[in-house]
Amino acid sequence: MNIFSIDLTPGEIQCLRQSLDVISISGKDAKFVANLQVKLEQEFAQIQEILKQEETKKQQDLQETLAREDKKSKK
Repeated sequence: MNIFSIDLTPGEIQCLRQSLDVISISGKDAKFVANLQVKLEQEFAQIQEILKQEETKKQQDLQETLAREDKKSKK
């Protein structure tokens, strides 16, 4: 099986996932579409977790910087 990577924004991934809920398929395609839905959901969940971790890290870095600056100004 060939696996390819494409660059999509989280919004684009979510749009693709939601659009899979409303397409017409035949019975033979049901498993394929279900697997695709799962893949997209998993990717979107991973992206959300990464973004959440990055935001948490940014907040921690900001708090540390503010604390250092506060120490400097009190000296």
